[in-house]
Amino acid sequence: MNVAPFLKILNRAMGLAPDSLSRSGIELALRARMRETATTEKSYLSLVRASDEELAELVEEIVVPETWFFRDNKPFELLFETVAGCSDEFRVLSAPCSTGEEPYSIAMTLMGAGLKNFRVDGVDISERALHKARGAVYGDNSFRSELPIYAQSWFRKCEQGRMLAPEIKDSVNFHAGNIIDGCLPNGRYDVIFCRNLLIYLDDGSRKCLAALLNEKLKDDGLLFVGHAEILPVFNDWFTPVRKQGTFALRKGKRKVATLLKQPVCPHQKCPPNSFSGSGTTLAQKAFIPAPTFKQPEPDIGKTKAVDAAEKSVEKIESVEPTAGSSIEEIKALADRGSTTKALSMCDELLRQAGPEPELFHLCGLLHEAGGNISMAEEFYGKALYLEPDHMESLVHLALLLENRGDLRKAEIMRNRARRAEKRNEAG
Repeated sequence: MNVAPFLKILNRAMGLAPDSLSRSGIELALRARMRETATTEKSYLSLVRASDEELAELVEEIVVPETWFFRDNKPFELLFETVAGCSDEFRVLSAPCSTGEEPYSIAMTLMGAGLKNFRVDGVDISERALHKARGAVYGDNSFRSELPIYAQSWFRKCEQGRMLAPEIKDSVNFHAGNIIDGCLPNGRYDVIFCRNLLIYLDDGSRKCLAALLNEKLKDDGLLFVGHAEILPVFNDWFTPVRKQGTFALRKGKRKVATLLKQPVCPHQKCPPNSFSGSGTTLAQKAFIPAPTFKQPEPDIGKTKAVDAAEKSVEKIESVEPTAGSSIEEIKALADRGSTTKALSMCDELLRQAGPEPELFHLCGLLHEAGGNISMAEEFYGKALYLEPDHMESLVHLALLLENRGDLRKAEIMRNRARRAEKRNEAG
């Protein structure tokens, strides 16, 4: 059997590296689907190319869940230590979550640490796996690690094995989505578990996933990966946590050089209403805390967005920032997924405080998160009109221009950002 064309399709759909799965395993999955659909190799290839539904069935056949409760143990010990004494809402993402053992282990750990205000989201591409996860009934194969004392009381025996208590079952929100396409719930997370996925991805998909995980994590957040997945793609965003067996990384700050080499990833292909409160969040669009810089000399290399911004803010005098705390409130609101409310609050703040670069930049981020790219460009342009060396606006504008294929203008913005960084470092 010629599996090469099928591997190309799977690579586009899932980011799978061609050599990450055995040829025999791929062939078994293909033959199973060919029998089910009564097709030949040639006709099945045409079917997979034409039908998203059949492609999903093939993916289901290939994805083999391999997980159990409290797998590796050490990551959950570090999570327990991290949340002890936490009073704010704590958000954790498990993606891919497979049949649910990992996100349920997370929920039990948070409850065991005394946390009451938390949210756990589990995302997986496999509807079959999610169906089992929502059922919350497990056999012996799901109990290959010793359960912590605080978790033992959450299970009771049933005919099929062991069933989770309703309190744990109801504490996890499961969603169908392909993490490679950025299909994730709204908002940013304190902790993300993304274990044993990167080893199956090609290099480009790894870079895009690393960038996405960085965007979805709150500042100083923790990322848990598999034991063979502390890879160079994380070097620009994360620092390894020096605790043996945790395979954890902590989010750090990025320099502009890192932002400028951020990979251009495929547009999201999430089905509508995939998640409650669906829609791209501010965090999914690389939320960057807004710094303040000295006002530099104006620079050359304007885009239409900057030109339009000049006209819209012409003759307006720059004012001193008076709403720093309110900007933080808007960011927090957006991080919780309330992008529309955050944008409304941002507009109101602009009316009250007048034109200010950080507010313009924040409005740009919010419009970008909502998919309104033309408005995002306009607001980044407004920020650059008032502060030509506003580095984050330069970077975001460069990425938007690159995404739409305007490479010449994108490079102009990148060069401006590089010069801005040097001037700011020089003081």
